[in-house]
Amino acid sequence: MKIIDYITSFFKLVYGGIILIFTSAMCGINPKNELKYRKKASKILTSLIAKKVIIEGEIDKSAQLLIGNHTHNLDIALMESIYSEKLIWVAKKELGEIPIIKYMVTKTDMILIDRKNKRSVLQMIKEVKNRIERGFKVVVFPEGTRNKSNPKKMLPWKKGVKALAEKINPKIQPFVIINLPYAFQGKFLIKKVPIKVIFLDSFYPEENPNWYEETREKMQKILNQEYSKLKENK
Repeated sequence: MKIIDYITSFFKLVYGGIILIFTSAMCGINPKNELKYRKKASKILTSLIAKKVIIEGEIDKSAQLLIGNHTHNLDIALMESIYSEKLIWVAKKELGEIPIIKYMVTKTDMILIDRKNKRSVLQMIKEVKNRIERGFKVVVFPEGTRNKSNPKKMLPWKKGVKALAEKINPKIQPFVIINLPYAFQGKFLIKKVPIKVIFLDSFYPEENPNWYEETREKMQKILNQEYSKLKENK
């Protein structure tokens, strides 16, 4: 059975790689239709790892800035598969230099930040404000990167996201991703798992001076509770 699982996983990895390359190329060739390519690719990639996707809480269609925990590179595909509208992602500049996904991030209004540049926060604020004014939802991971050793625990949040939100005061909706990284059960072993996305209530930063710290605490509490439930159900 293990051999079959590894063979299946290998084909999933190859297929996923082909999907990424094709989608990136099409975004470069025909950027006007990039949304269609991204959404289709995201649904395919999510289907490779998700037994089912459970959504809890209410998605606020009027939210302008989404903040969530970063568990895996496929967090992006998962969220893209949930939302029909265009999402704008804030990511590190180096992603735009990777050939396999270059056009997916440079031809789609994504916001690429140079973390080595001290003025990167100011640039991020300017870019996010621009996208929101154009009617897009912006998504950011306050951790900046993912906790590879323990996805159940969030890393400390970066101050730049707090500065961004308090400068432009967008309507924020937090979300929490549960169980996605555990679809990857070894270097070359993938097994479908139930994945849950929990949406918290939306708010404006100006309503609560302690929103950043309290939101992180709420999200970590949800992670603790959800993984505790999963452990009990095993």
